Order: sequence, then structure tokens, then C-alpha cells
Amino acid sequence: MKNLNNMKVAIIGCGLIGGSIALALKRRRKDWTVTCIDLPERLPAIQDAGVADRLGTMEDAEIFLAESSIVIVATPVQMILDTIHAIRPFLKNGTIVTDVGSTKKNIMEKARKLLPPGVHFIGGHPMAGSERSGVEASDPLLFLERVYVLCPYSDTPPDALLVLMEMAESLQALPVTIDPGEHDRIMAMISHLPHIISVALMHAALSGDAEHGMLDKMAGRGFLDMTRLSASDYKIWKGILDTNREGIAQALSRFMDSLSFISGLTTSQDAVLAWEKAGSRRRKMGPESVPKPRKQDLRSMIDQYDRQILSALARRIETARRIGKIKTHQWTPFTDPVREKRMLKQRAEWGNSLNLPGDFIDELFGVILKHSTKIQQENR
Repeated sequence: MKNLNNMKVAIIGCGLIGGSIALALKRRRKDWTVTCIDLPERLPAIQDAGVADRLGTMEDAEIFLAESSIVIVATPVQMILDTIHAIRPFLKNGTIVTDVGSTKKNIMEKARKLLPPGVHFIGGHPMAGSERSGVEASDPLLFLERVYVLCPYSDTPPDALLVLMEMAESLQALPVTIDPGEHDRIMAMISHLPHIISVALMHAALSGDAEHGMLDKMAGRGFLDMTRLSASDYKIWKGILDTNREGIAQALSRFMDSLSFISGLTTSQDAVLAWEKAGSRRRKMGPESVPKPRKQDLRSMIDQYDRQILSALARRIETARRIGKIKTHQWTPFTDPVREKRMLKQRAEWGNSLNLPGDFIDELFGVILKHSTKIQQENR
């Protein structure tokens, strides 16, 4: 395998996924140079997010891509092939080009034909995401212990595949190779169909809300969990739906059969058995759903919660950093004792409602405020 030291990576499209890849590589591959290429109007936000070593637009592509060993096309699915065609003239022999699209078959059938000889395309799909979007939502832990799908061709050089597997492991992801058609069928059921169901449920609820107007007031955790995916940006999902029609149609048909089966039987023994089988299988898929977890399951839950805490803290610090920049431009003080006192009181009330010790909350937010102020001052 080629030497992976001091590699140059170019990421085209620096939204949630592209930005998170950039940020993770920047944190864990400090000898690598990460370049983000995006629209001119998006560059200030990317710069503020601090995810890349270098920034540019497609007008700068010739400069950045000619020296890049890995090029990641992180645009929406419907733009991937056009982007690959546009960068073709700037790629050197041996460059590895990959994408992050959640459909693979259509892209794999066409991508290699768009690239010059000696440039290797390997389809990619990190199985991670969020209803949040944009580089502002970048998270270096987004791929932690998540599957990173790689779809090589039958004649893809092993060294090229190993480079991308190493990159995926640098994101702390789990690289897995799979046939692109099989990938799309799986994704239709576990990702694309859930989004459609989530939107359909929200659509049905809105129809009812027109009569009673109580949706916001009465919606509980179950409904909010089920409809969380409906908050995703349709512009991103349009390309996914268009490029996996066959797989989605099969998944929808299977789901409608199951829905008809369950709703038709309701409380019959067959429905009870189907419900229990579904519940039993789901409980095995994640520690958060196990009613009485063993010690290792509890520890796994603690690991999960700690990741969530750190991700939330990272987003909070980044927001504080941006506020610090505004304060610098406006020549306002970095500390506001009145607001801090009010905020600490409010946090104490929140903590008390969650049955957390008051001294723990005071110490925790005291440390958070101290370091937020320090970071704001360092960026002066």
C-alpha cells in the first residue's frame, strides 16, 4: 500500500458529511492537508467552522485537485456525476475519487466512464447523518463506530481500496465492502423508506391538526421520534429518491404488505406473534432499547451518552467561538456577569428537574463558562 503520510485530500461539497469528514481527518490525521471546495457564498461559514486547512471554489479546482491523492465528492446525490465530469481534466494519474451518496448503483454504472485512465473511482457511503445540515453541524464523532460502505469495481487496485479503508478507519468508522445493487436495496429499507414513512406520518398529523390545532401541545416522545426524519431537507432527498426508485418501490410494497397484515389482524394471535417477534429483534439491535441491560450493556450506554455529551459540548464551544468573534468586532466585553448569573440559576433549575445534584451542575457549568470565555479571548 502506498505511503499514507502527508497526503492531500480534497472534499467537494462541505456540508454536514463533507465537513464532518474534513474535521475528523484534521483532528486525527494531522499530517494530512484537507481542502474544502464549495460555492463562494459558503466559504465564510466553512472558514468559521474551522474544518479545513485550505478553502476554494471550483474555479480553484485545477490547483487543488492536481495535487490531491484522494478526492471526495460530497455533493447531493443528483450532482455527483456532473461534479465528477467537471473535475476530470484536473486529476492526476493514481488519484482515488470517491463519493458519499446514499445510492450507489446508478453512480457506479456511470462514474468510471467519466474519469481518465489511471484514476480510480470507488463508491462510498458513510452510514451516518443527522436531521441537521450544513457545515455548522459538522461533528468529528459523526462516524464513530458507524459502517462506512465502500463499493469497488472488480478490477479496482487493492492498494486504492486499502487507502480508503484506512481513511474510513481514521474517521473511527467501520469500512465494509458491498455490491452497489445490494447496497441500494438495503438502504431503501433501512434509510429511504423510514424517511418516507416519517414524512407521511407528519403529513397525516398535519391534516388532523387542521381540525384540532393541538399537535404542538400534545405530541409526545414517540411521535417526535417517529417524525424526526421528516425535518430533513427535501432538496437533498430528491436525488436519493430519484436514483433508487426500484429499491424504494420494493421496500414500500413490502412495508404496505406488513402494514396491511398488522392492521388487519389487530389483536389476533398472529398479530401478537408478529409484534413480539419484531420487538424481540429490535431489542437486540441497540443497547438503548434493552429493558434490563447487563453490566456491559450499561457501560455501552454510558459510552453512547458520553459521545453525545462531547458532541453537544463541541457544538456549544463552536457557537461560543462565533459569539466571541462578534464581540471582538463590536468591541464588547467577553464576560457578562449578569447574564452568567441568570444562566447558572436557570441551569440549576433544569438540573434539579432532572434530579441532578446542585453542586454538580454549578461546578459543570462553571467549568464550561470558564473555558468558553478563554476560547473567545484566544480568538481575539
